Amino acid sequence: MISNMADDDSEVLASRLDEEARAWVRRLRSGAATRKDARQLAQWRARGPSHAQAFERAKREWQAIGGVAQAHQRLFPEAAAAPGRAAVQAAVAVDTRRRWLLGAGFASAGAAAIAAVVHPPLALWPSWSELVADYRTGTGQQATVTLAADVELMLNTQTSLAVQPGAAAGGGERIRLIAGEATLRRGPGAPFVELVAGELRIVPGVGNVAVWRQDERYRVSCIEGRVEVMHPTRTIALREGEQIWCGATGVSPVAQVDMAQTQAWRRGELVFRATPLSEAVDEINRYRNGRVVLASDSLARHRLSGHFRINALDEAIEQIEVLFGARATRWPGGIVMLG
Repeated sequence: MISNMADDDSEVLASRLDEEARAWVRRLRSGAATRKDARQLAQWRARGPSHAQAFERAKREWQAIGGVAQAHQRLFPEAAAAPGRAAVQAAVAVDTRRRWLLGAGFASAGAAAIAAVVHPPLALWPSWSELVADYRTGTGQQATVTLAADVELMLNTQTSLAVQPGAAAGGGERIRLIAGEATLRRGPGAPFVELVAGELRIVPGVGNVAVWRQDERYRVSCIEGRVEVMHPTRTIALREGEQIWCGATGVSPVAQVDMAQTQAWRRGELVFRATPLSEAVDEINRYRNGRVVLASDSLARHRLSGHFRINALDEAIEQIEVLFGARATRWPGGIVMLG
């Protein structure tokens, strides 16, 4: 009996550690892990062999999930060729008007298996019911959408948009930026259209306007032509090459757009100019599957400059190692700890 009780206690402990380890994996995969999280995880794993073993099991589970996705692609190539359509068919309750832009970038994260999209194991990615935008790109994806004659949207990575036909003040389409970054091009003779970003209403003329959401702030850049930005406190007319930041504290002064940096993503690049490393890593994480976590406050204060290809961002990680003497610890799922 004593032996059985000991076995029961051991199983309970192992189960609890497995749940804690899975929680750490979810945190790392959530896109919100911080340097504090990295230190706390290292401390948790150092508590004993059982903790380290539980974390290894959790990592293997994540790898197994990716294997399920790859097997599904091999068995059902027609679903892999059109993942958005197959997923909509599998989730009957989803509004079929939604336009899902979930190509290879989403599939490579282990989410091409339709059952895993609808019922994500271990809550390692958003469930299908959470993906509520009309247009959405995953990590590392970009897309172009034609809404009407001479009205074109370009979505950067991790971008979500909702479209309301006829809801704009002029009777045209209202486009709401939920997350991420998008550029709208409006040609001559195009119908009226407006962008909504938080409390902002943005009415473009003929030309290009780019809007980027960063937390609860929005950057509006007039790339070409003119654009009118209506904030609750005032209205600002931007000309080509001008931009503003807007948020709860109000509207920034008008500044000049760094075209090479602002539009670099459309050329498949990231451009950093003496950017604090903490900000540069946040930007890398927008485009790269997995998660890069800075585990050192002193490292975060360094500044990074350079041009990096979006499809080869591990080169940026290697350069950080060389320039700043950082040590990289790589785990499955694209997770990299820099300390």
